[in-house]
Amino acid sequence: MENLTVKLTNIKQNFGAKEVLSIKELSAYENDRIGIIGENGQGKSTLLQIIYGDLTPEGTVQKEIEFNYFPQIAEIDELFHIDTLDWELVSQFGIPKNNVQTFSGGEKSKFRLAQILSTYQMGLLLDEPTTHLDQRSVKKLVEELRYYYGTLLFVSHDRYFLNQLADKIWEVQDGKVAEYEGNYDAYKQQKELEEMEKRRETENYLQEKRHLEAAIAKKKAQAEKANKVSNKKKQQSIRPDRLSSSKQKDTVQKSIQKSAKSMESRLSKLQEVTPNKQKTEIIFPTPQSVEIHNKYPIRGENLTLMAGNKMILNQVDFHFGLGKKIAIIGDNGGGKTTLLDSIVTNKEGIVLSPKVVFSIYRQMDYKLFGEETILSFLMKHTEYPESLVRSILNHLNFAQFELNKPLSALSGGEATRLSIALVFTRSSNVLILDEPTNFIDLSTIEALEKLMTNYKGTVLFTSHDPYFVKEVADEIYMIKNGKLHVASKESI
Repeated sequence: MENLTVKLTNIKQNFGAKEVLSIKELSAYENDRIGIIGENGQGKSTLLQIIYGDLTPEGTVQKEIEFNYFPQIAEIDELFHIDTLDWELVSQFGIPKNNVQTFSGGEKSKFRLAQILSTYQMGLLLDEPTTHLDQRSVKKLVEELRYYYGTLLFVSHDRYFLNQLADKIWEVQDGKVAEYEGNYDAYKQQKELEEMEKRRETENYLQEKRHLEAAIAKKKAQAEKANKVSNKKKQQSIRPDRLSSSKQKDTVQKSIQKSAKSMESRLSKLQEVTPNKQKTEIIFPTPQSVEIHNKYPIRGENLTLMAGNKMILNQVDFHFGLGKKIAIIGDNGGGKTTLLDSIVTNKEGIVLSPKVVFSIYRQMDYKLFGEETILSFLMKHTEYPESLVRSILNHLNFAQFELNKPLSALSGGEATRLSIALVFTRSSNVLILDEPTNFIDLSTIEALEKLMTNYKGTVLFTSHDPYFVKEVADEIYMIKNGKLHVASKESI
């Protein structure tokens, strides 16, 4: 029999007037490995905080074990768990022995993870543990967690991480939590089956509705015709031997009306099924102002790049083809952003076509201010028609009624999605995207994949998400040992 470790009953968590979570019952058991997914702002982090005890909601939280907790955002405390710190794990994560205040974002995340994993509890809560981590560090974390025996609950937008570790998925949406068996790929298959069933129910509903409406219209026409005949007969002098015939026609008319009312009753009781909205593919036109015909609009010729005293690239040649989707991968601090910056600034050793026009998304590039609305802000920066701009925003999960929201009222997730939309609405022929999947939810990541794939120009991007790279990239280059190596999708 499975041992219960935590049970939530009749949970309600409000922030002001907004209800964030409303959970009737939710349980986790010993050795469960549960991946928690959902769009930004749906309450995933709130759920972990309730389980840990940082938040006290309405309802009952029954905990049979203690949990360690890794919050998504926290200040690094060098002395936290210092007596129990596993220095071998610190070394395996590749964390330098510098002062922690000099650590990069990835190094800080790895140090905090090492602190949490150095002490054992029967429960472990991780909130976006792979943020800022390179692929080598993510694989190391997966390896460590495979040997963890207890209840593991983790929030993640990393499909590799979810597939490697999760045996259940909790989907948080509209305040509710739905449970699915298996990892992320199994969850997607179940969602597709749900979608097919919903389409089937929708078609059955519409077919039955059309059938009843047609039958009702036919019966009403019959009743109207019978009524006209009856009225005409009543106006004529009716002999006694024809009286029975007139009554019979009245009875037929009433029967038709009764049948029509019965059908109308069935129609009113018919369970309405609302079809899921289907998003149409976006087709990007190429404005004449940014047309380009150079076969290789970006080249490197004997390029040498340094970051301080560190050699990033040493006398490297490369050719990035027109219309290609090109991923630059490598370890944290390996020089990916430095290479993109050198291309944008056209440094010595970079050869750009004179007609190259960049549109750029940088890490943390989401600070937007002012009272201008989302739609008017984007329309100022584009040659595309409003219909296409609205379609891009729809793909990035902005509802039509949200497009008049002022920039100053946007949440961090909304501002990030708007910054991504801005990249695609600017007139350009080369997109530069530096870690665009950080801090965005899975549905936005998948929407971004489609936008990048449909974009007609050249795309250069960095990412530590192997699923994202495999889905989008035509060519993959890895920075390693001062060179730019061609990598295959199977090798990452």
